[in-house]
Amino acid sequence: MSGDGDLVRLLLVVQDGDDADVLADNESLACSLQWSLADVASCLREAKDRSLIWGARSGQQPGPWFTDLEVTVQGRRFLAAHS
Repeated sequence: MSGDGDLVRLLLVVQDGDDADVLADNESLACSLQWSLADVASCLREAKDRSLIWGARSGQQPGPWFTDLEVTVQGRRFLAAHS
């Protein structure tokens, strides 16, 4: 998983939550995207490695598990380049 298309979908959901002051976590992303928790964690790992998101790490599994997710400046640039 975690191609550019998946990253765009994930970032758009995170951005929507950020804009609405309802910050996302892995569970809310899985529900919104209709992905498994493992797929969300995999995509978040790539997004974090590429500095596209910021969030507080949690010990929940499958990891990495993030709460209070936000799209970074790099993430917004990535979205602009893929719109």
